[in-house]
Amino acid sequence: MNRSTLLLLGGAALAACNDLGVRHGVASLGVSPVLDSVYVGDRTLAHRVTYVDEQGNPQPAGTVVWTSTDTANARGVTGVALVVVSDTLDITLLLDTVYVLPGDTLSAPVTVLKRNTPPAAAVWFTAPSNPQFTIDSATGRITAAAQGGPSRYVVHADSLADTGAVYVMSLTDTTGGKMFFSVGGSVITHVGGPAVAVNYKRSSGRLAFQLRGKYAPTGSTLQALEIILPDSVITADTTFAIDSLNPGEDQDAAAGPVAACSPPRSWGFWAAQNAGILSYSRPGGTLGITRIVAIPNGQAVSGHFRFTTQRTDLYADPLGALSITGSFVAPLVTSTTVCR
Repeated sequence: MNRSTLLLLGGAALAACNDLGVRHGVASLGVSPVLDSVYVGDRTLAHRVTYVDEQGNPQPAGTVVWTSTDTANARGVTGVALVVVSDTLDITLLLDTVYVLPGDTLSAPVTVLKRNTPPAAAVWFTAPSNPQFTIDSATGRITAAAQGGPSRYVVHADSLADTGAVYVMSLTDTTGGKMFFSVGGSVITHVGGPAVAVNYKRSSGRLAFQLRGKYAPTGSTLQALEIILPDSVITADTTFAIDSLNPGEDQDAAAGPVAACSPPRSWGFWAAQNAGILSYSRPGGTLGITRIVAIPNGQAVSGHFRFTTQRTDLYADPLGALSITGSFVAPLVTSTTVCR
């Protein structure tokens, strides 16, 4: 299931309307904080508005008009902020869709928000009887048994529930890989699409690893995700750290894209091309390789990842951080062409 929500488009407007630099003589209006959260029944503090004129000079905003869509208008210029409203108890599956190989295990990630703690809300998992997988009711640990899906699973917290799906895949060739990922923060989106994993030759001739996934429902790529490791992936049941990459390190050179052809460290990237949003990983993420199996003409790899990125348009703002969670089953191929 794909849920690319309107908050993604709101993120694009957010980027445009909170850039307070001079843009070819265009006035701008910034709203702060750009992202806020509140429980039902509570109130946020008042948002602050900053107006910058065509010459880049801060000026009094004058009369500010607010609307229910969280846009602010002053001096004929519009600014945007996002407010996330949660119930006093809210539960969300971070993976609406799980992709696994037969024999894989994976714990379904879930977020529970409760206004008053303690006591913490009790969380448990259920799934209708099916031949594809079982799920541990207490831990949410999924054990894949046989190819098939989508098969439903449900997470419960008190009287609330959220539903996801499990696909157990068996690739028959080095095509047909799948990835699903969720993005949270000032962008909220849950999407999936094709995926591929490659052990490729970096500029030095040594093998590195790249995992790529995209969301392209009509053929054009709307979102892209990439994870680069400076060494190849040849062993299953392994966890790799995902480190940081500064946008300045992702530059082209005569020998090819530097961060890919000569990766300084492991890193990740997420972009929403349709919204003009780019983001690069921060330290502390992980890529888990669950299994590597033989398939006709090559191998298939399964796994999961979780890391944080920072939006380039909000690079100095803590509210520009995005949390990314995903799972994948992809063909694993080896390229003998040196990266350029």
